Amino acid sequence: MPTGKTDPSPPTQRVIAIVELLAAQRDSLTAAEIADTLALNRSTAGSILAALADRGWVRRLPNLSYELGGRLAAIGARAAASRHDRAWLERELEELADRVNCGAALTALSGGHLKFVAVTRDRLTIGMESGVRIPLLAPAGAAIIAHTGKARQRDWLDTRGSERRDEYRAVLDTLRTAGYCAWRLEPDSLPGLRVLSDVATHLAEHPGDKDLRGRVLAQLATFGGSAYDQPTFDSEATLPLSYMSAPVFDDNGHAVMELQIGPLRPDVTRPERHHYLTELSTAARRIGDGLESVPSRLHRLPS
Repeated sequence: MPTGKTDPSPPTQRVIAIVELLAAQRDSLTAAEIADTLALNRSTAGSILAALADRGWVRRLPNLSYELGGRLAAIGARAAASRHDRAWLERELEELADRVNCGAALTALSGGHLKFVAVTRDRLTIGMESGVRIPLLAPAGAAIIAHTGKARQRDWLDTRGSERRDEYRAVLDTLRTAGYCAWRLEPDSLPGLRVLSDVATHLAEHPGDKDLRGRVLAQLATFGGSAYDQPTFDSEATLPLSYMSAPVFDDNGHAVMELQIGPLRPDVTRPERHHYLTELSTAARRIGDGLESVPSRLHRLPS
């Protein structure tokens, strides 16, 4: 079974080769046929097949031939479901982005990091992409943190020191009572935001310094300005708006993800703000309801 290069683990490759051979066949194969096809010692092939059969990865038929087993089929189905789940989430985000005409992102906690589970593209989503992890620094992840225990909330507040502690504590209160949080766009922040986004995109396309890109992305995640209180958000004034976030709850009532939209506009009217809020809240509920029927529980993957 030559591969043309030095293999660091020949025993592992023999197992993989047997599974792939059976997967490519319509009919079952005997141990001798498998060994001869792959140029393996027949005793070695027999030992591997016995181990695979013991784990349910292959099944030995009454005529002493082998086919793929039920355990391996279940693994394949789970992988296919995971791909379907991601496609479903990405479609939900794209439809939301179309309705609000701005970028959208879905994030989840991953230890001491925030993971971007799904992100819309080509809508100024500040250099982020699916799968990226950034350090969990306040205010990032606030919609999830608001529904965790007091100790976790204190740790999150401590990531930014004491200068904005009261503001971020109020953000957590708003998320628990109103179900969303909105952030103002500082007048001079958009040019800097776009520069950092360009830098992050460049580093993603030309990976040379992962640490630098991580620092840039972490900075981008906190580039939201200051949070609005509800009376200001509900006022008749035209307001600058950077982004809005809401929690996504699973069927057990746990906040498992944060849904964000980023208008990044300096002049948003009251009706426009409430349109954003309606679409954001509706999408968060749709995604949460959808998680109940997702067999692979995508929202648990980042843990």
